[in-house]
Amino acid sequence: MKRVTTTNSVLMAGGVALAVTLWMLSGYIGNDSEPAAGSIVDSPRETSAPMAVTVRQSVARTITREIIVSARTEPNRAVELRAETNGRVVALGAERGSPVAHNELIANLDLRDREARLDEAEALIAQRELQYEAAMELEGRQLASGVQIAEARANLISARAQLEQIRIDLRHTRIVAPFDAILDERSVEIGDYVGSGDAIARLVDTDPLLIVGEVSERDVAELGVGNPGYARLVTGQTVEGRVRYLAPVAAASTRTFRIELAVPNPGGVLRAGMTAEMRLAADEITAHFLTAALLTLDDAGNIGVKSVDEFNRVKFYPVEIVSSSTDGVAVTGLPDELSLITIGQGFVNPEQIVTPVPDPTAEGGRGGLSESKRAGHEFPAPL
Repeated sequence: MKRVTTTNSVLMAGGVALAVTLWMLSGYIGNDSEPAAGSIVDSPRETSAPMAVTVRQSVARTITREIIVSARTEPNRAVELRAETNGRVVALGAERGSPVAHNELIANLDLRDREARLDEAEALIAQRELQYEAAMELEGRQLASGVQIAEARANLISARAQLEQIRIDLRHTRIVAPFDAILDERSVEIGDYVGSGDAIARLVDTDPLLIVGEVSERDVAELGVGNPGYARLVTGQTVEGRVRYLAPVAAASTRTFRIELAVPNPGGVLRAGMTAEMRLAADEITAHFLTAALLTLDDAGNIGVKSVDEFNRVKFYPVEIVSSSTDGVAVTGLPDELSLITIGQGFVNPEQIVTPVPDPTAEGGRGGLSESKRAGHEFPAPL
């Protein structure tokens, strides 16, 4: 048997290593050539489909713009009744908080000696009348001078004046309501002694009730006496009325103008001194009615809405809110008609291509709100 030498073993191992190396390098030779049949290659990545968003058509409408004013309720008029003569209170009329009619008794003062002085004054007049008639008769006989006639006439006039003063003083002992009102406060009780000028009672008239606020100098030019308006009270009630007064001069400290909205209040159901929000009819504008959920912000913090144009591109429109209610808002700054994104606006950006899908909940496919759910209030025509 032939023995394998060490030299031959080394040569065989070197040949095997060279063959393996040449096989590995063969993969890099011909990289520029076409891939072999059946080999696996990467295919280009497919483009994703545009995002679907829900849209509805919104059409602008003409509305009456509202000017919103923080306000309060006040009585139509209030008066502090004061004694116009001296005396002791001997009788009282209506109780606090109750309605009183014109000329209804509030309080009676004692007459004291007024009736006696009345009799005296009437008797003095009778005497002065006789003296004057006698002087006139003597003048006809040329037995009285003109001075005597003038003196007799002056005495008669003075007596009549004294009688009238006593009658007025008697009337002042009966303190009555000067108009239909509510007795808000009463300052006296039976037995109290009052002097001329002392407070007796406070009366308020709350029909009509006034809604009073301050209008800014920017808005005052759009308002006038007779304009319609309405107010929401803190109780949730809504009342309607018309502007009764608009101040011709601004308050020096605030540069605002006092405005009064007169609201019918039969029976005094509405009370004075309550917080209210007054809304006044101003100019007519064209606006879209939307639900507040459709409003969004752009990167700069501007409030607006997103829509889809005719090329299915997303558009952002800044808007101005001109009126609001529990049903939605009225906004300006939009085209007269556009496709608003109602679902998905938070997931798309301006100029992005989308797939618009009609909103199935839209009434007839048009309008941000139904006709019966307009933001704002239907105002009657101005006077």
